[in-house]
Amino acid sequence: MLFSSHVFLFLFLPIVLTGYFLLNRIFRSGVPAKLFLVAANLLFYGWFNASYVWIILASILVNFGVGRWIYGIRSKFLRRTVLLTGILFNVAMIGYFKYADFFIENVNFIFHSDWPMRHILLPLGISFFTFQQLAYLVNVYRNELQEKYDLLTYFLFVSFFPQLIAGPIVLPGEMMPQFEDPAKKRFSFAEFSPGLWLFAIGLAKKLILADNFAPLADGVFDAAREGLFIDPLSAWTAAAAYTLQIYFDFSGYCDMAMGCARMFNITLPLNFDSPYRSGDIREFWRRWHITLGRFLAQYVYFPLGGSKKGEKRAWLAILVTFFVSGLWHGAGWTFVLWGILHGLALCVHRFYSKQLKWKMPKWSAVPLTFLFVLLAWVLFRADDLISALRIYQGMTDLSPAALKIAFADVSRNNLVMFLCAAGILFLLPNAAGNLRKFKPTAFTLLVTVLLLVGSVFFMSRVSPFIYFNF
Repeated sequence: MLFSSHVFLFLFLPIVLTGYFLLNRIFRSGVPAKLFLVAANLLFYGWFNASYVWIILASILVNFGVGRWIYGIRSKFLRRTVLLTGILFNVAMIGYFKYADFFIENVNFIFHSDWPMRHILLPLGISFFTFQQLAYLVNVYRNELQEKYDLLTYFLFVSFFPQLIAGPIVLPGEMMPQFEDPAKKRFSFAEFSPGLWLFAIGLAKKLILADNFAPLADGVFDAAREGLFIDPLSAWTAAAAYTLQIYFDFSGYCDMAMGCARMFNITLPLNFDSPYRSGDIREFWRRWHITLGRFLAQYVYFPLGGSKKGEKRAWLAILVTFFVSGLWHGAGWTFVLWGILHGLALCVHRFYSKQLKWKMPKWSAVPLTFLFVLLAWVLFRADDLISALRIYQGMTDLSPAALKIAFADVSRNNLVMFLCAAGILFLLPNAAGNLRKFKPTAFTLLVTVLLLVGSVFFMSRVSPFIYFNF
């Protein structure tokens, strides 16, 4: 079920909100309300493909059981053995569903074998809910959770629908206590109004902005896949359009996720903080998919030594971390190279900022960082490496014939779209980051209504969120 669909906006969300708070008011124990919300979460997940509900159910039950097992063990060796067993279970699950065909394809290529592809349909959100449960097991092992939580609360932590499909990747200590807090079980207009405001902004980002940039990118990347000629204007337009599409698509999802959660009195961590305004690649990754960066730092970068064991070890840790980040985003060499490219950029930044003590001025740092990110998105979006190379070739083709075609295709409408998007990106405040300053007024109510009504007119061509693929 998509946040940007009629069935979610006009049926699912109002019914679940009403039912959850009504049950909490009638039954003070909170158990019926939790059961109702768990059922709603599973309906939300199963709406895409009911046959995959068993996967998330199995994942939740096994991880909860392993966590309880670790709680009851005193032997350090045995605790570590059980933790590793739980980690292997999660890695095997995500490995089978997400990377089995990628592995078979590469084995066939290297050894000239003919193993049949499994063509497994990727379960939605598996990368997100698997990482959350890995964090839970490690937190239990390290005794970082203050108390044991029951199965219902754990179910809500993993399956809470606002963040189930595409994040943010939440930690157990920041979510489960909220589901137990009695004050959060009562409807609050003070929480609902900023939630609805933020949801409306995210919905408009997705439907009015992201989905309008998608055709500009898709047509050119499809042409590159088919081996057609790509002129420089088309190549740069496609790269810029995808750069804006994925920004407004993911930013819109994050806003809607945070907004939905706030309507339930649940606060999700900030996951997106105007990353294209970054002055270097390190800052970009502190602003883009913040919770993924936090997870990789805590569970990959720091365990590899981080910056505590010398510069060379830090560079290695960065490259491994971003190799994992690239592979997490997708089972393909384009994603792996995209991750490594960002890792190399971070190593270069670390060298000139820490070793050379040099800092680029803001006026040049922001556009150069944006340009690097834009060029790297070509790899991320392309169907394969050859398609990416064709786009890059088009971007650098300055032959008279190519330039003649490019100048003949200049579109004033496209130029206006890009300028408006740039104004939003670089001039307007970040709604999610400034949500604490929100005050319900007649103006905010009017803007919320206008954004919701305006977005409804674009619902006839609803498309999935990009991060649903990961």
